[in-house]
Amino acid sequence: MRMAWILLLGGKCLVSKSPHYITPISKYFVSFNSISATRTCVLRKQVLYCNTRPPWTPNLQEDYSKRSLDDHLGYQGEIFCNRSLNMQSIEAIGFDMDYTLAQYTPETFEVLAYEGALKRLVSIGYPRQILDWKYDPSYYLRGLIIDKSRGNILKMDRHKYVKLAYHGFKPLTKSEREKLYDQEPGTPTSLHDSNFVPLDTLFSLPDAYLFSQLIQLADEHPQMLNRAYSCIFDDVRRAVDICHRDGYIKDKVANQPGYYVEKDPYLFDTLKLLKKSGRKLFLLTNSLWEYTNVLMNYLWGNPSSVYTLDWMDYFDIVVVGAAKPTFLVDQNLPLYRVDPHSGQLQNAELFDFQSDYNHLVHGKLFQGGNWKYLHHLLKVSSGSSILYVGDHMYSDILRTKLQLGWRTMLVIPELEREVNMMQQESAQRQHMDELRRLRDDLDEWLDRLESEVVHGEVDSQSRMETIQAELYQARREYKRTKEALDVAFNTYDSKFHPIWGQLFKTGYQNSYFAHQVETYACLYTSRVSNIRLVSPEIHFRCMVDYMPHDRLEEAPFRRLMRRRLKLRRQMLEEKQSEGNNDSLKDN
Repeated sequence: MRMAWILLLGGKCLVSKSPHYITPISKYFVSFNSISATRTCVLRKQVLYCNTRPPWTPNLQEDYSKRSLDDHLGYQGEIFCNRSLNMQSIEAIGFDMDYTLAQYTPETFEVLAYEGALKRLVSIGYPRQILDWKYDPSYYLRGLIIDKSRGNILKMDRHKYVKLAYHGFKPLTKSEREKLYDQEPGTPTSLHDSNFVPLDTLFSLPDAYLFSQLIQLADEHPQMLNRAYSCIFDDVRRAVDICHRDGYIKDKVANQPGYYVEKDPYLFDTLKLLKKSGRKLFLLTNSLWEYTNVLMNYLWGNPSSVYTLDWMDYFDIVVVGAAKPTFLVDQNLPLYRVDPHSGQLQNAELFDFQSDYNHLVHGKLFQGGNWKYLHHLLKVSSGSSILYVGDHMYSDILRTKLQLGWRTMLVIPELEREVNMMQQESAQRQHMDELRRLRDDLDEWLDRLESEVVHGEVDSQSRMETIQAELYQARREYKRTKEALDVAFNTYDSKFHPIWGQLFKTGYQNSYFAHQVETYACLYTSRVSNIRLVSPEIHFRCMVDYMPHDRLEEAPFRRLMRRRLKLRRQMLEEKQSEGNNDSLKDN
């Protein structure tokens, strides 16, 4: 490998040589020069150039040929880190399949669940008119909460306060929300209550939309649908579950996968890269073998109705029908071997966990079982040496981390649009920041005037009249600024979603979904193939956590105190100037 070193000493370039293809890697080191009795610290920078593209480097020209290299790059496939993770400590990497390896097309796939659920509901007595309803895949987003007992859909912030709520498709006012969900005795809003159901996977969005339609029907035409809200939700949930289990959905996807599933051209390149790095790879999915094989063959690139087992070469173990999250908590679930050709099940022999016997010699395809069997088959040293990649907040991320100590990566397909919109609307965010600073300045003005009144510092009637006039002006300016800020924020927020706004924010706070991502996902990204953009040996490092006191100079209270101090200094200088003028007159 040809190399050229550049040592920057005192701003001079001692060597200047760069090959045709350049990968800069900067290193800093400190040397000490002894001059007399003083040790002088000299910071030096080494920039390493090499003309060999590392094997894990993406082909940027091919991947991002349509993107311009400006100051506001959109989402580039970044993997964001909440908890530092050194990939050299990972022995095995596991993947969910649905909405992880296989990304579904909402406009087609979600309609299947919706239409199938309508038919099941009619079969148990719901009015036939609902068969004419249409599904809007863009209406809801992940991270919302269903209050099934009240027929409401909620968006909470990280403190679990309800900031936005709809009853069916009707928005609740602030006073209505506060009456229902303020955390007071007798009105608990604990998410552990079975009446609160989180939309923690994209699979749940059709449930929410159909539930809202039925709530509206029950409210407007109780003679057509006279059922409790919670019963309506349970019926919807059962109807959708049956569609997933009885083949209504998966048979149609299997017959025409290209219509329902988005193929990632870099998926198997990513798996190949991880496999070459020496990691054990496993597939852990709730889907059964027949459907899994169809979908993985499509992702592999085989034409329709051509099924091979080539894709299995990328995995050391494949577990189908896993029944997560039960797989992660129940150690008594039986494990079966699956014949990949016939699909027949056989009882797996009872494992002797003290034995070194290689149980994979009889095949690596299994159904069911539990995490203990998986750990034994992988021969991992501990749960923390496993990285699991999935999309379901509860079954894939929260349970694996809390129950087993696995490291986690959450796949959030919506992330790409969120980041792109955030970058695109940077000017609007800057405008909002300016309005917030103006509002903070007006807060200080109001506080100073009201403080003077409260502390009895008004020494004359004329001063009181002046203060009252300033208070009137300050309150008017504050109201105008707050209204302008509300308009600016609503305009910005609605760019992400016209009803629910940003996925990761509720107002100016992190949303409850963002709180879960931050708490339970060690890493998060938009798709599995983003892993190929870095080395399998990378050390993912989290950013520094900040509390309000860590950003002292940005804190509104700090800015208020600084402004107050500045005004006091001005007053003192004016008094001193007046005193000096009086002295000059006396002289």
